[in-house]
Amino acid sequence: MRAFWKLSGVLAAMVLWAVPVFAQSLDLQNDPRQLGLDIYGDIKREVPPATVGLKLGELIQIYRFRCTRVTDYQLFTVRANLIDIKVKCSGDPLYGVTVASNGYVAVYGGNGILGELDRRDAVIYSFAADGALARDSRLTVKQAVSETVDRMDLTQGYNWVYMLGMAGLILLIGVGGVMIWFKAWRRRKGRPRKRRISEPLRRSSTLTTTAAKDILVLESERVMPHIYRHPSGVFIAQGRRGKRRFFNSIIWAVTYRILGWKLFQTVPPKVETAPEDHQ
Repeated sequence: MRAFWKLSGVLAAMVLWAVPVFAQSLDLQNDPRQLGLDIYGDIKREVPPATVGLKLGELIQIYRFRCTRVTDYQLFTVRANLIDIKVKCSGDPLYGVTVASNGYVAVYGGNGILGELDRRDAVIYSFAADGALARDSRLTVKQAVSETVDRMDLTQGYNWVYMLGMAGLILLIGVGGVMIWFKAWRRRKGRPRKRRISEPLRRSSTLTTTAAKDILVLESERVMPHIYRHPSGVFIAQGRRGKRRFFNSIIWAVTYRILGWKLFQTVPPKVETAPEDHQ
């Protein structure tokens, strides 16, 4: 009887010791952080893709997402301490899995927010029904060059229309500029010499004495303060400093009176008698 109680005590102690160890092993198996570290390490050590695919399916299921079988996955971004993975489960939209070297792990997606797998982003690993690696989407140099040329191809209609429109616009601007320059050149070459007297910012080459100006003012009619109109149609304007100038238009006469700008001066009417002194 004593031997029986001893044996029962030993069995009870073994059970009490085994229960915490078994529970701890279950916790480690269901701990997403540990599984994420395993996936991160496997990818860094270049473990066979089939092994990584199985662990990705387990990790997605731990987060209570549906994943019957991993059919494809893609290492979308591989950085020094962080890896982003796109995972395709059979019959479900894409999942996103992020694992890091410090134990960080995240699972998201499954609702269509992730874009489709594109082999131009990274290699895609595809698996058969038994879980073995069926193929990957590695691009050869020839295939990469061919796809790049296809994306840069400008043979579509709207591209040709855009290019022709831009070429036509540039040609039109160029022709318009040449025509404007040619017309200005012809007008300058064909202008009579006598018309150049009334150019902007050019003083009249004819000098008129103060007495002659007084005579012209006496012969003129006062239309505005310090502005007179001669019977010949010429306007005489007296500036702020007392200088009198001659203009064909009252506008330029008023401009000279107010602002002092000598624009479009003209030749004064002739005076038969003119003293020698000048102003």
